[in-house]
Amino acid sequence: MKLNPLTLLSSIVILLTACAALNRTQAEETVIQVQADQVLHPVSRFLTGACIEDANHEIYGGIYSQMIFGESFQEPPPAVKGSKSPEISGMWRAVGRGTATGQFALIFQRPFAGKQSQQLSFVSGDGQWGIENQGLNRWGMSSVAGKPYEGYVWARAEKPTTLFATLESRDGSRVYAETPLVVSSNDWQRLDFTLTPSAADKAGRFALTLKQPGTVTLGHAYLQPGAWGRFKGLPVRRDVAEGLINQGVTLLRYGGSMVNCAGYKWKNMVGPRDRRPPYTGLWYRYSSNGWGIPDFMSFCEAAGFEYVPDFDIDETPQDMADFIQYAKGSADSAWGRKRAADGHPSPYKLPFIELGNEERVDEKYFAKFKPIAEAIWAMDPEIILVVGDHFYQKPIVDPYHVAGGSVTTLAGQKQILDLAKSHDREVWFDVHVDTERPVKSNASLDGMFSFFNALDKIADGAKHKVVVFEYNAHNHAVKRAVANAIATHAIERDGRLPLVCSATGLQPDGQNDNGWDQGLLFLTPSQVWLQPPGYVTQMFSRNYLPQLVKSEVSGAQSNLSVSANRSADGKTLVLQAVNSGDQAVAAQINLSGFVPTRAQAKVTELAGPMDAVNTAEKMDNVVPKESDWTHGLKEGKTSYAFPPHSLTVLRFE
Repeated sequence: MKLNPLTLLSSIVILLTACAALNRTQAEETVIQVQADQVLHPVSRFLTGACIEDANHEIYGGIYSQMIFGESFQEPPPAVKGSKSPEISGMWRAVGRGTATGQFALIFQRPFAGKQSQQLSFVSGDGQWGIENQGLNRWGMSSVAGKPYEGYVWARAEKPTTLFATLESRDGSRVYAETPLVVSSNDWQRLDFTLTPSAADKAGRFALTLKQPGTVTLGHAYLQPGAWGRFKGLPVRRDVAEGLINQGVTLLRYGGSMVNCAGYKWKNMVGPRDRRPPYTGLWYRYSSNGWGIPDFMSFCEAAGFEYVPDFDIDETPQDMADFIQYAKGSADSAWGRKRAADGHPSPYKLPFIELGNEERVDEKYFAKFKPIAEAIWAMDPEIILVVGDHFYQKPIVDPYHVAGGSVTTLAGQKQILDLAKSHDREVWFDVHVDTERPVKSNASLDGMFSFFNALDKIADGAKHKVVVFEYNAHNHAVKRAVANAIATHAIERDGRLPLVCSATGLQPDGQNDNGWDQGLLFLTPSQVWLQPPGYVTQMFSRNYLPQLVKSEVSGAQSNLSVSANRSADGKTLVLQAVNSGDQAVAAQINLSGFVPTRAQAKVTELAGPMDAVNTAEKMDNVVPKESDWTHGLKEGKTSYAFPPHSLTVLRFE
């Protein structure tokens, strides 16, 4: 058989190309080296935190058990195109049944709270006349058949009249529960009630109506599940609380940009919640103080979370001194008695206080910080104060010539460090990090580490640390999950940061009113579920071990990030690997200093397309998969293929 020269040449080229590819593959083989007997430093238990604030209704419509949105009737009437809207506070709507006719008015004389109250009048006819509420942005109220719901209404009337409180379907065609409330005085009176619905409804409504001629003025309305639906008797949705616990959250920070409002002051957050003044909020103009800093602290202590409340830097030194007494004073002190009256007789543990959020830390900030800090330290020298700092998008080479942050110099931070040193106190600085998507070089993460290094240079012996209270993004997809995991790996390897939180711990589904669409735990009135970044928190938390051991990746694959931890007794080893690329990475694992006693390792793997999320209709679209893997370690070597866009946890015992 005669061989064609062109065919021969083509075969040689193919063979040479294949050999070159094989050699290149072998040369570029990814190797993970783990030296389990080389402990580098401890790993903080509190790198799996979450930040909550009312940015996307995380509190009202979220964790707060109050089911009514617009409870104080402070919103203006909704705009009605082409006609004049009735004078009904914006989150409420008219109810009319039968031939009943009536009127509505917003009353500015003697309001119960804020600037106005809601008046309704039954004028003539037969049937019912009143108003109804469907919860947050009118997304519907969930009710469970046979379970009690507790509530009250503040009302007044010039002539005695009977008001009816009802739970009913969204269109009012079915009434699940109803109770009469006698309004007998023109002075404000609180009318308590219990409603037990006869049928379940995931999107119903609550109504207040009159059935005969009369006029009533309403000042505040409250409705929540009975003890069965609340967490340990607190004004907290039980399912949301349990969702956070299941997520593995170890730390909660309460605050963010919401604290930078004149009405956000802690003394407005104590006492009976229906008497707390509404205020003009940053994220929602008609905000309420019904759930505030003391409620947050009570919840965290009941749930077993470490916690950090954030305060407006414009609080006065005396008010902050009073807060320390409220939180930590004895029950027979002036503010301790108020705490006890609010339902918390014993002092809070309160280890941290943050002052401000994403502040320009300069001389003006220091002028506010100094008297507050001294007032707090005089009351409790053990509390660690956290400075609400900012982002740093470029590495800091010279602390007095800073680029990429809110300031051009760290002179303000230097003043704070000097103050802490002079009082022999410790101060921490909160710097936020972008985790929008996994990138090879995260400028804000690098900037944060360089900020820490710069503080070390100027501290002059002052005790200090850096914390991250917000991983920030504009999405809740796999890409944020992978970016969060990479950032946490970097922080674990650095070893200096004691506390880390991911922003927007909660998010009501479909109710995002701004660009921060980044919730870890999503919820509706009747269900809760985790998003991919929330599962990353869960995976890190459930597989936490206290010692970081030496690990590194070699080879051309730059898409793999690894971290390895072991137990204090050396009997358990966890290897975490993040693959941010769009191709699977087959890696050889070289393990020294540790010999597993079990032939199988536990594997937990979260993977999916970069834009994948979980929805109310498909809550398990992207969830961790658990399996047993026969690792086949021989002379400390094995291999594993890490899927694209993934976090994989290998647990050896």
